[in-house]
Amino acid sequence: MRPAVPGSLWQWLGAKDALERAQWCGRLCIGDQALLQALGGWREEPPKYGFLLFQQVPMVEIDGMKMVQTRAILNYIAAKYNLYGKDLKERALIDMYVEGLFDLNELIMHHCIQPADKKEQHLATIVDKATNRYFPVFEKVLKDHGQDFLVGNRFSRADVQLLEVLLMAEECKPDILAQFPLLQFEEEFIEKKEDLEKLRNDGSLMFQQVPMVEIDGMKMVQSRAILNYIAAKYNLYGKDLKERAWIDMYVEGTTDLMGMIMHLPFQPADTKEKNLALIIERATTRYFPVYEKALKDHGHDYLVGNKLSWADIHLLEAILMVEECKPDVLSAFPLLQAFKGRTSNIPTIKKFLQPGSQRKPPPDEKSVANVKKIFNM
Repeated sequence: MRPAVPGSLWQWLGAKDALERAQWCGRLCIGDQALLQALGGWREEPPKYGFLLFQQVPMVEIDGMKMVQTRAILNYIAAKYNLYGKDLKERALIDMYVEGLFDLNELIMHHCIQPADKKEQHLATIVDKATNRYFPVFEKVLKDHGQDFLVGNRFSRADVQLLEVLLMAEECKPDILAQFPLLQFEEEFIEKKEDLEKLRNDGSLMFQQVPMVEIDGMKMVQSRAILNYIAAKYNLYGKDLKERAWIDMYVEGTTDLMGMIMHLPFQPADTKEKNLALIIERATTRYFPVYEKALKDHGHDYLVGNKLSWADIHLLEAILMVEECKPDVLSAFPLLQAFKGRTSNIPTIKKFLQPGSQRKPPPDEKSVANVKKIFNM
């Protein structure tokens, strides 16, 4: 994800201080690349001799200047594109937040060059500093002012830098945000018909339907498209086309089963018992045997590639939904019982399954009535 450094550049810099240059080059990383690309693109080219003011990279050519020093580059870009606050006070806050994030960013970047016997200790330091020194600051800021962005309720360089560090920290420890809900995702619910009409009228819903997820500058609709994107973004969609095909097949199977369950509360009272029996029959004779056999045949912990994927998360969700219909539904599937235990104890999933999380209970009569009213069912 960081700029590839051509071999010719290393030759030009000289082997003696190549490591130092690599560290400096790495400081213009994912969030800054995204910013540069969004604002007109950039080129990964080795600079010619004499272009580096202090003989260090990175160097960015912009507005007729050959700029060096990471902070100077980013300060200029942020100011040029109105990402640096409206006044001196806002700029001071942005600078404080960014400098704190730089400190944590640097800790993470140095991790890969630590001696093998020091890496575990160094990783523990990163996690400790992130969770006890840095992230609590930003969690408190977002809580105190109740706004969407860190400074002035407007997107700024501080937000870009925070997102970058969050992603880097999650690469070290995927559940690192478990105790920081405001740094995760927010939900907005449609509680009355007017809420739905507003979304439709302002153009947020491509096909006039929910759900809609705002992510990476997009307003995404269609459940499968949303989940495909999130799975791919967080490396939960297989390593190649073949693994992705298996994940798709498994997910589509659980989607069929979950669709039956989600429609159950909206069935007429006189057909509910029959439909419930059909759900249990399909789960135990058509769907669960497939996943039980897959786990048995390859002997791995997960469905595809022995690595957690979207297929595993979807299967766990389907299991939990069917268990709400019939608690002992897994009695004939020992490998699925073990699978449920393993995946339910992944820290982020475990937290999500705890009372008080954003996980929703099965719909009750009141919520069903409200849904029918909003959607004219």
